[in-house]
Amino acid sequence: MTATKSNRPPSVAGKKGFSLISDEKFRQLYVALLQCRMLDSRLSATPGYDAWLGREASSAAVSCCLRRADSVITTPRATLAQYLHTGSLTSSPYAPGPAAHFAAATEAALRQKAEKRGGLAVLFTRLAKPASMREAFAAAAKQSLPVLCILEGAAPSAEVFSGIPVIRVDACDTVALYRVAYESILRARDGVGPTILECAAWPGDPEPDPLLRLERYLAAKKLFRPHWKRQLEKKFSTALDKI
Repeated sequence: MTATKSNRPPSVAGKKGFSLISDEKFRQLYVALLQCRMLDSRLSATPGYDAWLGREASSAAVSCCLRRADSVITTPRATLAQYLHTGSLTSSPYAPGPAAHFAAATEAALRQKAEKRGGLAVLFTRLAKPASMREAFAAAAKQSLPVLCILEGAAPSAEVFSGIPVIRVDACDTVALYRVAYESILRARDGVGPTILECAAWPGDPEPDPLLRLERYLAAKKLFRPHWKRQLEKKFSTALDKI
C-alpha cells in the first residue's frame, strides 16, 4: 500500500491496523472509480470545470466510506465525490477560494459534532494562504472536529496543521486511499479528530492511471472481467445522459 505518515499516526490505524477489504468492497471501489472517470470525461468540456483525469481515485475511495448524512463541502475539487455521494451534480455556486472552503468545512464539522450522530465533513481542496489554514486547522484540532481534508500535491508546513495527522498517499492508488480514508473516517466518527490526506504523485509509480491500476489489481484477484466493465459503461452512460 503506497502511503506514508508524515506526522503522528491516526490512533485508530495505530491500534487496529488496516482492516481487510471484502471482494464486494473492491467491486464497489471499481464501480465508483469508473463512474468518476466517465463523469470527468463528460464534464471536461464544461467551462470552468477543472478536469481530474488520472486523479479520480481519492473521490472514489473516500465516497465509498461515507454515510448519507455526511457533508461533502462544495468546491471545484469535490464535484466527482458529490455526485457519487448524492447521485446528482450540485447547482450551488462554488465558494470563491480555498480559504472559504476551509471555513465552510469547519462550520459543517461543528454542525455534525453538535448533532452527535457520528457524521463528518469532507473537504477536497488545494492549499490556501497559511493564515487561513492555520485558523481552520487550529479550530479543528482544538475541538476534535470530525473533518477529513483531502489535499492534492502537497501538505501544509508543520506549523500550520496544528498537530493534525497528515498522511501522504499515492494519488493513483485507489486501494491505498480507501484504506487510509476508512481508518481516518473511523477516527473522526469516534471523536478523535481530523486527518489530512495528502494525495501526491509517487516516485517511480509503475502505473499512473488509477483505473488501469485497479483493473489489473482486481484481475489478479479474479474480480475483474472486460465484459463487466462494458456493462457498467453502458449503464453509467445512460445515467449520465439524464444529467
